[in-house]
Amino acid sequence: MNDIVQADSTDGFFPSKKMVMIGNALGGSVQLKAHCKSKDDDLGVRVLGPGQEFHFKFWTSFFTTTVFYCSFEWPGSGGLHWYDVYDDDRDFWGGKNYRWVIKPFAICKFNVPTKEYDRCMTWKEHHM
Repeated sequence: MNDIVQADSTDGFFPSKKMVMIGNALGGSVQLKAHCKSKDDDLGVRVLGPGQEFHFKFWTSFFTTTVFYCSFEWPGSGGLHWYDVYDDDRDFWGGKNYRWVIKPFAICKFNVPTKEYDRCMTWKEHHM
């Protein structure tokens, strides 16, 4: 079953529609290469210029666990960096929108109360 949403529609209690946004906050003229996927969907490689972003929407399911993970790479980054940008076990009850930016030192999540990307997480060693 495909998790990707092609058109907007009204949310019910289950399943729930989610949106993930990823932005390039590396600074300067550095381009970010991002490759996001789930168990069922490969969203392909995206190259983001400075300040650019992309987003994707998907449905969660009551019967399966949805996880979208991304690899990130940029010049001077020392290789691929991984992070789960959405994980049902962690995020299911955390709202509908998950906004992230990639900074030189970490991936940072938008914090609604502060209106800043100040919830920064360390990279995973690799994705299983």
